[in-house]
Amino acid sequence: MKRAAVALLVVTAALAGCVSSNNVSTSNRKTLGKPDNERAAEINLQIGTDYLRKNNLVQAKEKIDRAVEQNPRNAQAQTTAGMLYERLGESNKAEAYFAKGLSLDPKNPELQNNYGAFLCQKGKYERGAKLMIDAASNPLYRTPEVAYLNAANCARNGGDMKAAEANLRSALKVRPKFGEALIQMADLQYKQTDYLSARGFLERYQEVGRTNAASLWLGVRIERGLGNEAAAKNYAERLKLEYPRAAQTKELIESERNPG
Repeated sequence: MKRAAVALLVVTAALAGCVSSNNVSTSNRKTLGKPDNERAAEINLQIGTDYLRKNNLVQAKEKIDRAVEQNPRNAQAQTTAGMLYERLGESNKAEAYFAKGLSLDPKNPELQNNYGAFLCQKGKYERGAKLMIDAASNPLYRTPEVAYLNAANCARNGGDMKAAEANLRSALKVRPKFGEALIQMADLQYKQTDYLSARGFLERYQEVGRTNAASLWLGVRIERGLGNEAAAKNYAERLKLEYPRAAQTKELIESERNPG
């Protein structure tokens, strides 16, 4: 498999869950009783986050910068500014905002996971994975299996296969039918030449009702590793039939032309 992606969906989900500008009047009621600057910052953050979710970076920057200026101690505003500046390609500024947000609310698992994702994308694997494991360990975090998966991908990208496997197993302990963790485990076991274990995880992945070109190509290679040519041929035929133009199909055909 290609280099594993880390946490992008999690970061996007944090935006998707925020209030849109159409609902600002409703959310305003929650800010009553707060100082004017805090109320204004929350409203600007909500609007700015909606713009960011829609990839309207110009207006997002205006509102999010304003929210941070109005209330520098709003941890979510700082973290959202980190997301914004990462999209703008200003990594140093983004990291400063992420770090500031977490310092203001150090036990917040959402902030830990998002900052960890950023660090992993920047090659700071050990720090990033630790933050995501901290998030997953928080009993109030709603999707610990996703944080463990992200930590596994982070460790794998950093070359730590042992940590990657441990985190994948933690994800599957939380959610045994987590498809993405199952296919990652199958691939990891294959890369470590534990073909029998790889087959088991691939079969569990298939039981959750998923199949794609990558999983079929992995099946071909696993069965070849086990010396089961009949099963390998079955996977190969399915790959050619169901995904004739996939990159994995081209790899398969090339492997058949040049075996070994």
